Amino acid sequence: MNAIGSAGSERIDGEADFWKQMAGASLTNLYAFRQAVITIRQRYFDGVELLFPDLDRSPVDLTKHTEELITSFNDQVVKKSEDKINIEALLQAADKLAAQRVSYFVDMAKAEALDALGEHQAATELVEQYLGV
Repeated sequence: MNAIGSAGSERIDGEADFWKQMAGASLTNLYAFRQAVITIRQRYFDGVELLFPDLDRSPVDLTKHTEELITSFNDQVVKKSEDKINIEALLQAADKLAAQRVSYFVDMAKAEALDALGEHQAATELVEQYLGV
């Protein structure tokens, strides 16, 4: 009976670890997307909203619900404090990711503009740096 119990416990711990990784990655990506939108809006569009209100509300709601799920996970599933998901750490990690996303979005917009202007080689060079070619 003890062997069966420990196997079940290992499976549950494995599922909890998997969920922790997936939730952390999802929330980090949501934070990075939000920060990238804010940065691009301020830097290139004089603070004008980029997304329609309904489209903007979806990521906000998804972020809020993911944070609530993580809080519940931390309160109800995690037994040791060092195993809890640190939302503040995810927010800080998202800053680096957001900077990369801003560079990517800006370069893709430049590449599209260059291509439209007939500067195909310059557009291709911008895109190739992200393809690892």
